[in-house]
Amino acid sequence: MKLNRVRVLAVTLAVAGVALLSGCSGEAVGSAIDGAVNGATGGDVSLGGQLPEGWPEEIPVIDGDLGFGASNTADADRGWVVTVTTSAADPLADATAMLEAIGFSADNAATANVGGAGVAALTNETWSVVVAGTPEGVLYTVSPAA
Repeated sequence: MKLNRVRVLAVTLAVAGVALLSGCSGEAVGSAIDGAVNGATGGDVSLGGQLPEGWPEEIPVIDGDLGFGASNTADADRGWVVTVTTSAADPLADATAMLEAIGFSADNAATANVGGAGVAALTNETWSVVVAGTPEGVLYTVSPAA
């Protein structure tokens, strides 16, 4: 049951992040996602301006405007998602470099780029971070390391 809830949260948040990064209405997406996340996990959703509740302090995010954020801190399946819109030349590379600078290792088998979009998976002893990026920004997904 826990694994299914984590998958529901991950898929729901990934779709929301892509929609928000591509310019869809944050309010409409946020309302739909808030209901889905709360129903599936009991987690919280926020739109704009701040990292989600409980975001691990040791995980840096690139400079930019914080958008969609969600957290599930209710149980052992805890996790966080946040979008950042930025004017950086290469948001995914910047986000990856920041994480590697503090000791995260990239999983090259889980890294891909297609056109201007890409994804990178990084881990350390405590956290697993997946960063999906477009030229407009990034979507961070953070969970405890396995």
